[in-house]
Amino acid sequence: MSDDLSPLLHLTLVRHGLTDWNGSGRWQGWTDTPLGEAGQAQALKLRDRLAGRTYDAIHSSDLSRAADTAILALPEQPLILDVRLRELAFGAFEGVTTDDVLHDERYAEWQRDPWGQPAPDGESLQEVAERLRDWAEGLAGGRVIAFSHGAAIRALLCDLFSWPATPQPGYVLPFPYQLSHTSLTTLTRVDGRWTLLTYNDHAHLEE
Repeated sequence: MSDDLSPLLHLTLVRHGLTDWNGSGRWQGWTDTPLGEAGQAQALKLRDRLAGRTYDAIHSSDLSRAADTAILALPEQPLILDVRLRELAFGAFEGVTTDDVLHDERYAEWQRDPWGQPAPDGESLQEVAERLRDWAEGLAGGRVIAFSHGAAIRALLCDLFSWPATPQPGYVLPFPYQLSHTSLTTLTRVDGRWTLLTYNDHAHLEE
């Protein structure tokens, strides 16, 4: 094989554990909400799942719900915090629920194209995908695990694999596919080509 070929990257993406705002249906975005008790328990179950696995690098969003999930799941390991792994910035809609904004004209306008159009004072999902892809493409080879957020991970996958991002009635995000808290999504990258191996693997929560 040519020495010019890039090394294999094996990337595991993890959504953070549950927060109290998740439980009440509030949109968190860049609001730095902590893990709730249920989220801490999920992270400890993930720790059991990951026991014995080794990683060349552990990355996380700098928001505490992601970083604390990483610390609980992989204790006493060096952690690289990166703002590019943050959640979608909901801007004016941080902290609200769907019921709060159903009759807000700004929300209706944003929902016509949440991929390409930013939330008021916030981001578009395309912008989220671009910053996550910038992070992912910059990773060297090896085994990497990263702790991020539900919208952010799905935005990256939409960008990498041309998944559809169509508005969903009654749901703020344009994704018809769910992503469980502390679930594992694994990918590989060889010579610039990405392959999805698993999506939303949350078997540790079923035990």
